[in-house]
Amino acid sequence: MENLAVVIFRNNLRIEDNQSLYNACKKYDYVLGLYSLEILENEVFGFKKCDIFREKLIKESLQNLQKNLLKYDINLSIVNNIDNALKKLASSYNIEVFFDEEVGTEEQNFENKFKKYKHQSTFSQTLIEPFLFDYKKSFTGFRKKAEKQDIKELLPSITKKKSVYFESLEIKVPIVEIKNKHSIVFKGGEDEALKQLENYLPKIHEYKSTRNEMSGFENSTKFSAYLATGCISPRKIYWEIKKQEEKTFESDSSYWIYFELLWRDFFHLVMKYSGNKLFLKYGIKGEKFNFRNDKKLLEEFLNANTGVDLIDASIIELKTTGWLSNRNRQIVASYFVKNLGLDWRIGAAFFESLLVDYNPASNYGNWAYQSHVGNDKTYRIFDVKRQSDMYNGTDYINKWLNKDRKNKNINYRKMAEEVKVNVFFES
Repeated sequence: MENLAVVIFRNNLRIEDNQSLYNACKKYDYVLGLYSLEILENEVFGFKKCDIFREKLIKESLQNLQKNLLKYDINLSIVNNIDNALKKLASSYNIEVFFDEEVGTEEQNFENKFKKYKHQSTFSQTLIEPFLFDYKKSFTGFRKKAEKQDIKELLPSITKKKSVYFESLEIKVPIVEIKNKHSIVFKGGEDEALKQLENYLPKIHEYKSTRNEMSGFENSTKFSAYLATGCISPRKIYWEIKKQEEKTFESDSSYWIYFELLWRDFFHLVMKYSGNKLFLKYGIKGEKFNFRNDKKLLEEFLNANTGVDLIDASIIELKTTGWLSNRNRQIVASYFVKNLGLDWRIGAAFFESLLVDYNPASNYGNWAYQSHVGNDKTYRIFDVKRQSDMYNGTDYINKWLNKDRKNKNINYRKMAEEVKVNVFFES
């Protein structure tokens, strides 16, 4: 039987700087790519695991990957059951499976299906090389160690290979109707990721002054969706920024993009070393808090009917576009947990379903952080009114709330104090 390298694609939908693809091409003459749609299925807390916005991005990325792989004479097969596909391939070829190790309980359970066969895996989700650290401690200590690392160069380009024909489903990209002209819309694919990188490089010295704005495509890098799907590697971003700094200068803003990539690495490695404790109700701390089970509060939140304009506007944007700025994500998460006192995992699952740039580590890491069960040692609250005043919330609200309405007369401080005592037992 012919020897065949099978490269599993999941959140590494690119050719450049793809460790698994590179390793397979280096070792074998015959290479086949494989992607299973089953990883987009299932529900979490009653929410569809992958809603239409991310589904669209992923399937556009698959179309682009399929096209680009053919330039190297490598086929990409789309299947809906990885077990069946590997069994069929193993009956006709001597296969070795190449895959990227991921964080997340479901992701790792999925990997067990590959490990039945001869396999080679690498952990290449982060910018830095992983190192051991106390995952319960804050980001600062991690950052100081991480910044001392030299970042590896990009992998050499792959060369043309041979492939085999294997059954493949048609990639059907869902049609998403976007009605609000202020919507942030992404198109998937490595080609699009590289375009966005090229377009943003001249703006790297503006990043720190605009990154907290609630609206607009140009206010932040918008790399997150492409990093989440693996259409671009963090190393590619890092080295292109370094080239741009050589052409121009180094600044706090260009450094801050690197800083944010380290935050991403931090949450990936906290999840990796904690054994996925970031998914648990009491997080990495294990302290038992008394989160409320209030269906009325939850329904009002999910239906953008809290009466708090900034929160409701944010929920509307998220539900109709799959996007929310980082600032608004933090405000919404804080309000959900620190003002309403609800179980943070439900809020995180809601975000997981809808966010176009969802990845488990960043989503659950940030929600745990806001919920006092993660790496934040300080009990902090995002005051909705203050945040709105600081970051031009009125302009944002007017873009997403299509009717004249006023905030309910809500005493945020009183709500937060009650939650602090009754839910978190803080005096």
